[in-house]
Amino acid sequence: MVSVKEDESIVTKDMEMLYLGNLATVEFDLRLPLEGKYGSKINWTSGDSRFLHDDGTVTRPKYGIGKRTVPLRATFRYGDCIKEKVFEVTILEEKNQIRVSRIYPIRLKEEKGRPFYLPAVAVVETTEGEIISHAVDWEQGEACIVDEPGPIMFKGVLKDTAIPVFAEVWTAAGPERKTMDTNPAVHGFPADAVVLKEGTAFKAAQDRSLVFLRNVNDDQMLYNFRAAAGLDTRGAPEMTGWDSPDCLLRGHTTGHYLSALALCYATSGDEDIKRKAEYVIASLEECQQAFAGQDGFHAGFLSGYTEEQFDQLEKFTRYPEIWAPYYTLHKIFAGLLDCYRHLGIRTALTIADQLGDWVYHRLNRLPNRVLKTMWGMYIAGEFGGMNESLAELYSMTHKPEHLAAANLFENDRLFVPLRAGIDALGGLHANQHIPQVIGALKIFQATGEKVYYDMSRFFWQIVTGAHIYSIGGTGEGEMFRQPDRIGECLSDRTAETCASYNMLKLTKELFVYHPATEYMDYYERTMFNHILASCDHQPTGGSTYFMPLAPGRTKSFDVAGNTCCHGTGLENHFKYPEAIYHYDESALYVNLLIPSTLRWRERQMKLTLDAELHDPGKATLRVEGAGAFTLKIRRPYWAGPDCRMEINGQKANMTIDPTGYMCISRNWEDGDEITLFFDCRLRLETAPDRKELVSLAYGPYILAALSEESDYLQLQLREDALQENFTKETGPHGFAFRYAEDDLLFIPLANVFHERYHVYIERNTMLQ
Repeated sequence: MVSVKEDESIVTKDMEMLYLGNLATVEFDLRLPLEGKYGSKINWTSGDSRFLHDDGTVTRPKYGIGKRTVPLRATFRYGDCIKEKVFEVTILEEKNQIRVSRIYPIRLKEEKGRPFYLPAVAVVETTEGEIISHAVDWEQGEACIVDEPGPIMFKGVLKDTAIPVFAEVWTAAGPERKTMDTNPAVHGFPADAVVLKEGTAFKAAQDRSLVFLRNVNDDQMLYNFRAAAGLDTRGAPEMTGWDSPDCLLRGHTTGHYLSALALCYATSGDEDIKRKAEYVIASLEECQQAFAGQDGFHAGFLSGYTEEQFDQLEKFTRYPEIWAPYYTLHKIFAGLLDCYRHLGIRTALTIADQLGDWVYHRLNRLPNRVLKTMWGMYIAGEFGGMNESLAELYSMTHKPEHLAAANLFENDRLFVPLRAGIDALGGLHANQHIPQVIGALKIFQATGEKVYYDMSRFFWQIVTGAHIYSIGGTGEGEMFRQPDRIGECLSDRTAETCASYNMLKLTKELFVYHPATEYMDYYERTMFNHILASCDHQPTGGSTYFMPLAPGRTKSFDVAGNTCCHGTGLENHFKYPEAIYHYDESALYVNLLIPSTLRWRERQMKLTLDAELHDPGKATLRVEGAGAFTLKIRRPYWAGPDCRMEINGQKANMTIDPTGYMCISRNWEDGDEITLFFDCRLRLETAPDRKELVSLAYGPYILAALSEESDYLQLQLREDALQENFTKETGPHGFAFRYAEDDLLFIPLANVFHERYHVYIERNTMLQ
């Protein structure tokens, strides 16, 4: 009989004898033995299956992303002895193997005698038909000045290739900067003017978030800041997950927490929430002051770590050696500004003002080449919406340095193709770049420069037109794919929640300049089917990171991981009232049919919107008070041709304006009741690249089939027979549709909790 000691000896010898080769520069698949030389059984587990699978298969990071070091755990077992050994496997990024079929022309108009910079990228089309932005090395460098009339040609090559690139520059006597009016066409209502109706899924999600915030340990949220500043952490527990003391992103959740507190107070008026925000702000002021008194820190700095990551970024240190220091800084900025805007905490603005000065002094000294290289780096150079926060800070402080700092975050890899009206999003990290576009729109609001508005609108159009799933979310594995690649990108890692958070933010900002139904159609789709579907059904603060759209998957709610989506998830459910109503001088816009009450203080009126969420075909709006205005109600994209309006039980003659709103002008009287009837039916939404893959939808809801199957469900579906194939019913999931032939239950994705579900199903045309 073999002793435990002998078992251990065999395992130890197998561990010592195992050699996997040079793991510092891995380019090929690893051979992972399942048995040691002396008989131990070996089980392998990769720490990151994106790049290294458990069977040793290697997927090298794409060119430009950088190498990855992945922990590979080997579990040795012999008899009763079990031991583990961890190998660090560094996988090299792919070499640049770009094959170019076309380089889009680079044409610039610049002011004669004024210095300018050539773009850091060119837009290229590959022989595979993909359109991307690729870095350029210019022969004379990127800094130029032209004193002669154009055109002047400049030559370079695509980086890491010998492929030539040319830029044609024309000069003019003065700058050609087009401007447009920055005054919005419509306005949103204050947060406290709109109250969600009790008993709805939106109000329930909001209430769960409020309960969670009340129970958050504020000193724990301050742990990393106090520790970095050398202050007493007051016995608080350490933060966890992406905010743990050894994580390079620590501090970002605290910024989101401040924003959540501010939004929560704005919607609820809860004084305990306000006191929590005031305490955290006062404590952050202490930290900022403590940093200022230490060697190695510059005035105004505030973070959950030192300035070291910012230093390393300027040396082009890649992720994961560093992790997006300006992204974390943006979350802190946003939280401070939200607390000033919604809570009136003056100290929050003072902290942000000093932090804005720190950013300006840090970045203003750097050459253009360094800045453009930093912002083009995958993850390491991710800066969230720093340009957004600094432009917004400028609107409050009117300090030119803050606007100048916002402009230092110009990312050519994104902005150059957008200015040219080209969709080159494929291969870009989705949530790394969406906030940058929000920032561009904020710069437009501060300067009136039309180019920033045009870029933002074009970006919104291409994302919503060619890069979203049926639920409104975008991206696979955090990345944008090539246009209309939807059906081929259905996996466990689809639709990062942060991306939808930011797309809704951009949508609302664009809507106020052009109040058209296309914006609110997208807003409704994404809010109902992704944001509402992302939250835990318990008051844990949990949120989905990805919304899996591969067949037969389940949601996973991040509770303690403190991921980026946990952070935005803290805010999301207090934002539901923001876009339901807007107004201008003569009209009230009803954008979303969400049961709620609006107090229109300027007109001393109250309007109550009732809509049975299980029956999107009918809604009622009641008026308290009196006054003349035009009522504009969005005609939903999902409504069929049979739509009508009644006022006090009588048919009303309404018109449809060019932007898609149903309009009626009237001198409204106290007690008026408007009833809306929409033609609401089941429909199919098809993946553009795989016509056999469809989502079943009803009104604003994308429906998910509950099934344990792990392959695509194959159903015999025809658009003209849907109403006959499904039976509507109610039950524990709320309303549902049952597909009788296979006894399948379809429910709104937001009502799915831990069940396995299918959002995309395969339409079996062979059976038809």
